[in-house]
Amino acid sequence: MVKFNRKIMFQKFMFRHLKHRHFWRHKDFDELSELYISNLFRGLALSLTGLFIPIYMLRLHYSLVSVLSLVAWYFTFRCLIGDLLSGWTVAKIGPKHSLLVGYIILIASTTMFLSQPSQYWPIWLLGGIWGVSNSFFFIPFNVDFSKIKHSKHGGKELSFVYIMEKVGWAIGPLLGGLVGTLFGAQYIFLVAGVLLLIGAIPMFTTGEPVKLDQKLNFESLKADKLLYDALSFGAIGVENSITLYMWPLFLGLFVLTGSSVYAKLGILTSLSVVISVAASRYFGQIIDHKKGREILRSFAAVNAIIHLVRPLVTNFVGAFGINVANELATPGYRMPYFKALYDAADDLPGHRIVYLTSMEMIASTAKATMWWFLAALATLFSARTITTTGFAIGAIASLMIMSERFRSLASKAAKS
Repeated sequence: MVKFNRKIMFQKFMFRHLKHRHFWRHKDFDELSELYISNLFRGLALSLTGLFIPIYMLRLHYSLVSVLSLVAWYFTFRCLIGDLLSGWTVAKIGPKHSLLVGYIILIASTTMFLSQPSQYWPIWLLGGIWGVSNSFFFIPFNVDFSKIKHSKHGGKELSFVYIMEKVGWAIGPLLGGLVGTLFGAQYIFLVAGVLLLIGAIPMFTTGEPVKLDQKLNFESLKADKLLYDALSFGAIGVENSITLYMWPLFLGLFVLTGSSVYAKLGILTSLSVVISVAASRYFGQIIDHKKGREILRSFAAVNAIIHLVRPLVTNFVGAFGINVANELATPGYRMPYFKALYDAADDLPGHRIVYLTSMEMIASTAKATMWWFLAALATLFSARTITTTGFAIGAIASLMIMSERFRSLASKAAKS
């Protein structure tokens, strides 16, 4: 009997369909494909948890202040502990093994949320463990992908990372909504933990892409040259957190009411995410042709408008329209931005890990500050005022993304 190897089958399929469009060597294709597979399962797992957490906590009778504080603690632990510890771990044992550490911590986090109805873990601990687990994803992933991607075709490669993640995000909410509706929301976290374990397996079929036992030297980075990078990266982080956490919270409070709220939110998200797959592929093809900055600025402006319209949504149809618009706009500014970020890391030989860790620490600090501000406001004002304020901040942050000055996004005339 023929024994099927799913990983080899996946690689052959991808290589057959993409070889004529990419100039990947087979070794690099192996490294990229394992990152694609891992991102698929992580997107699937995180869409089960992060999407539903704000509503889940509200359904456990936590106040709005507590829910906002949970997200604030998530980012506080990242900026004070998680990001620095993750950067140090990547330098010591490499990004792939650091990702495994992150998966283990995230499984612990999902277990805590799973047991929350009976254990009542303190908000600061729930948010803290959740935050550290994600520090051990974003920094290792950014270091790994920035090292193995190809600069000339990084847009196409990045688009496939986004596509695999979005496929997970399309399936996950449907699965999470079904599990939450039929068995209870806490079991969403159990399913997510299993998926995270599966997603970790492909990462160890090849070796680490960076030198091990490195030392982080933050003083070697010239802070004045990172000003615009830090400002824009902080802005893109703030904007993204509003979309990920404030939007589901708003829908749960004012739009998707009733006992089937998990199913409604899952269907809404999955349907609109399908749009993002086509958009990611399109933008991945054109940003490699030096149109990145034009695309980034256009869709960052569109995204600002989307945030301003969010508070006006009153029904499922309106929420679906916003989600579709968001899934079209988000790849438009995020893909050229992160392509340029990875190129900037390439321009700092020997400082890749320090640079990407610094960016994450700055962004986490900005997000923690913003969410603590919203939590403080929630003690004085209504939930609708707080969510509207959050969306206004998201709109401002979207415009601030345009402050980037990445060299790879400059026109040929500007570079010469």
